Amino acid sequence: MIKFFRKIRQNLLTENKFSNYLIYAIGEIILVVIGILIALAINQKNSIINNNELKNLYLIQLNEETDRNIKDLVDYKENIIKRLAELDTLFQILVNKEYDSPNLLSKSRYLYQRNTFNPTMTTYENLKFSGDLKLFDDINLRNSISETYNTFNRIKTVEQIDLEVINVYYQDYYMSNARTLDLNLSSENFGKDIYFENTVIVRIVTLKQIKSAYENSIESLEELKITFAELQNDN
Repeated sequence: MIKFFRKIRQNLLTENKFSNYLIYAIGEIILVVIGILIALAINQKNSIINNNELKNLYLIQLNEETDRNIKDLVDYKENIIKRLAELDTLFQILVNKEYDSPNLLSKSRYLYQRNTFNPTMTTYENLKFSGDLKLFDDINLRNSISETYNTFNRIKTVEQIDLEVINVYYQDYYMSNARTLDLNLSSENFGKDIYFENTVIVRIVTLKQIKSAYENSIESLEELKITFAELQNDN
């Protein structure tokens, strides 16, 4: 009987040890889980901080890029306005058939003068190709950025059309006439034909299209700057 009670007591002690071990093991697991959760929370917090810092850096760079593009576009627009004024004068000479006017030759040089706008897009391209554009949670902001930079595509298109007009005029008319003219390009027939007049009209049209495309981009860029300023104030 004594052996029986000793055996029971031994079993209870064994079971008690197992229970203690089980409790200890569960406690260890809980501590590990808590540690992992804390580490994840810290990493997430650090990631948010890093992303916010990167986003703010992008905002600064985008703002500077926007300023540069606005300045260049305004300068190019002013150049277009001056060129249109000269061509308008040339067109009036043709309408009035003032072929003896010294301005006919001097103004005709504006038919092949041009500038090409080369936008600054380094920051935007980094955002787009790295996938960092997703750092901006506001989808409307992302769309605004993309749509603004896409306005440069319209500029490129109308500038290319304008270039084709210039090339055709320069090769098919200007150079063919230059062979029969002196160094001052003075000629009794220069500028008196319908081809020349039509070229003036077409060039005025393409320059007005370019001017409109510049204005559209400037407006879009200025609206984007306002958005950037609001975001920086919120931060």
